[in-house]
Formats: sequence, C-alpha cells, structure tokens
Amino acid sequence: MDVNGWFEVEDPEEYGEEPWDFDEAERAFLAAVRARAADWRVPWAPSQVGRPEDGSSFLLHIGLLDEQHRLVLGEWAVHFHGTHVLAGKVRDQLLSLHGPPQPGSFRASGTVEELAERCAGWFEGLLGRPVVRVEWPLKDGRSATHWEFADTGEVLAVRGSVPADGSSPAHRIPVRP
Repeated sequence: MDVNGWFEVEDPEEYGEEPWDFDEAERAFLAAVRARAADWRVPWAPSQVGRPEDGSSFLLHIGLLDEQHRLVLGEWAVHFHGTHVLAGKVRDQLLSLHGPPQPGSFRASGTVEELAERCAGWFEGLLGRPVVRVEWPLKDGRSATHWEFADTGEVLAVRGSVPADGSSPAHRIPVRP
C-alpha cells in the first residue's frame, strides 16, 4: 500500500476550522507510523488523524467496514500523549476507548519511535484479521446477521435477532480476507 494511503491529514481549513497544531513529537509519531504502514499488505480501511473533541491527545483511528452493506463493523484508535499511548476499540462518536481495558487494547510508554512501532504493528494486526458475515434465514423471509472476526469468532456487529438456539447459520461470507 502506498505510504499516502494510510492516516492522511485532512486540512481543517477546508471546512472553515482552525489549522491543526501538531507538535514535533506528534508529527514524528505520525511520520513513523505512516512509514511502517507503507509496507502493510492488508486490505484497505478508512483511517484518520486528528484530535478528540477535548483536544487531550493526538489521535490515529481506523474503521472496519462491510462496504456492500454500508456498515461500520468496528473502530479502533490510538491516543498518543507524547511519552505514552492508549490503544483500543472505540466506544462512541468522540473516539473514546472502552474502559476498563478490553482484550486487544493496551497502554504503553516509551520513545516516539518505540510507540509508533508498537501502534503500527497493532493496527496492521487488526487490519489483517479476516472478517465474515454470518447469516441465518428467518421464518418471515428476512435474515439475521452478525459479523465476526473469523479467527476468534468475536462478534463485531449484529443486525436482526440472531437465533439463540445454537442453530447453524445458512451462510458464512468473507467480508475481509
């Protein structure tokens, strides 16, 4: 993937907002993550750079999608604070992380380079996980669906009432290889 494909910085002035005031450490962190991302061999996903509304951190964010169904399956973010990071699954539109820490989330301290390496590896691992859409036909002609990580069965999103009786799904369709 081209280095410019991941974590591009949008110009807030295009939207009549103040320009970003990223400091030297934040710019170095972003440059190091983007350099590592240039070597990723994972399917594309939307990624963003910015700050949460409270301005408390420098933020890198990705989302996994089922583009066919126009559905966000999950979002993950790294909050960079100069000498430490918090990383995990996003819980709300403000890009806050789930608390207490969830499986797969982490806190780390270190140099900008060490943190960038760890965060880039974490994002790459998430983006490389296979996702499947699992469907059960219902008696009324509709279907119940959930999306899961194929490697662990962790459910990412649900649409409809998935049968609780343990019945086998009719289809398991790859969404992300």
